[in-house]
Amino acid sequence: MTERQDRRVKERWRHVGLLVGGLGLLVVLGIQVIYLIPTTYTATSAIALRPLTAEQQADSIEMQAHEFSVLLSAKETTALVRADLGIGDDYDISADATSDAGTATIRIQATATNRDAAVAVANGLAEHAEQVGQGNEMAEVVVVVQAGPAGVTSDPPRALYIAALLTLTALLLAGGLYKIRELT
Repeated sequence: MTERQDRRVKERWRHVGLLVGGLGLLVVLGIQVIYLIPTTYTATSAIALRPLTAEQQADSIEMQAHEFSVLLSAKETTALVRADLGIGDDYDISADATSDAGTATIRIQATATNRDAAVAVANGLAEHAEQVGQGNEMAEVVVVVQAGPAGVTSDPPRALYIAALLTLTALLLAGGLYKIRELT
């Protein structure tokens, strides 16, 4: 091997080392950033309004379901349930209730930075709706689904983010190695 070829090989390995080191640093920093994103958990429970008599109009029951969804989505209601459950301000908790179109079913979703708090608030809101509906003369409010730890979803999808980061790194490595090969 000539001196010129020897120098080219050393230069190629130096470029490869810089490329691999830089991409390694990128992966480590990327994974750190991904794990710094706080995890949020979403628990879902559901209630249904069932007419007390057959003469009840479906429209009026759906209207009441909409009123219950507005009540359950209110920040004040979430704060009341949190206070009843003894959940402090340690967790960022929000709740949303939506009535399914054409039905008298209301889906309650509680989102929190703690899995147990999300489940407790979702179930607490469903029980609160049941208590509020006790005096209702048109429909009975029934809890049809209680949230549980098994049905809780979490965000962000860290495994997906890490897979995307590693795929991008592999593409950059392949492109960098090709470019180094061309230049040296």
